[in-house]
Amino acid sequence: METRAEQNILSEYLTKAELAAQLYRSVRSVDRWALTGDGPPYVRIGRRTLYRRAAVVEWLRGLEMTPGRARRKKR
Repeated sequence: METRAEQNILSEYLTKAELAAQLYRSVRSVDRWALTGDGPPYVRIGRRTLYRRAAVVEWLRGLEMTPGRARRKKR
């Protein structure tokens, strides 16, 4: 059971399941992003993977696209 101090320290972090729920994706998708390096930065504490809320927001901002400016890659 977590103590009050631990809850305060980790309050700015999301678990993998919480991140997946917030982004309407599966935990498996979040796992895949971590493997490919496409997802937000994370912290490992033992077996737990945690995502800092501010880092997730920055990652999302980095994904923003300007309409009409995106071009498809030619094959």
